[in-house]
Amino acid sequence: MKAQLLATAIVLAASSASAFAHVEDADEAKVASCTFVKDVSAPTNKGKHTREALGAAMENARSEADKAGATHIVWNKIKAGADVSSVSGKAYHCGK
Repeated sequence: MKAQLLATAIVLAASSASAFAHVEDADEAKVASCTFVKDVSAPTNKGKHTREALGAAMENARSEADKAGATHIVWNKIKAGADVSSVSGKAYHCGK
């Protein structure tokens, strides 16, 4: 159930129209010819693993990536559980 909640949160966060929509979620293959910018991360609200907390943390990490000039994020694997306290990924700049 927790894994399903996590997967739903990631899908909803990725598909939501946000201020950082131009920082796209990607996989390693999509960023293979891109330039690594930096590691990004953001804490969840008080360590919660709810859909809203994970989505907000992902948006905060996207904001960090955007400020660094990234266009894509490859998210690190998140293990579902009560101890999820942050999200993290690698930010890349692809294109022009």
